[in-house]
Amino acid sequence: MKRLRNFFVKSRNGFTLVEVLAAIVIISIILIGVVNLLHFTNKTAYSNNAKLVSINLAKASIERIKLQPEAYFDLGNIIDTTYTSNNCVPKDCSSLYQLKVNDQTYEVKLQISQNEEEKKLQLINCVVTVKLNDDYRNIESTVEGYVIHENIEK
Repeated sequence: MKRLRNFFVKSRNGFTLVEVLAAIVIISIILIGVVNLLHFTNKTAYSNNAKLVSINLAKASIERIKLQPEAYFDLGNIIDTTYTSNNCVPKDCSSLYQLKVNDQTYEVKLQISQNEEEKKLQLINCVVTVKLNDDYRNIESTVEGYVIHENIEK
């Protein structure tokens, strides 16, 4: 009988409870690291995408302003002014200052100014800032340019 019991005890080739728990702890640590890496990568990709969209919207807005400045501000009264969707001058212009891309709303802010030298050259200095309305990140891009307008009084 003793011989039979020794035979069964020696033939067991399983893992002990301590070995199984140690393996689970090691695998859990590795998986937590991988999940954190994936989460960080996803947040970075989201931020980069939103930043690229804001840069492109700012560039596109300044080009639209160059083509149709009267749609964005009052050409007859050019003073140092900041325009947003709340205080834009032409009727129904709030859609020009709130742009929706990828189900996210980007706010456009336009600052116009003109000094005496720019008046002589018939130029309007425009600074376009596009900001994402996001609670988690402060994503903002700014582009500056000049708008040529021939009807400006010298």
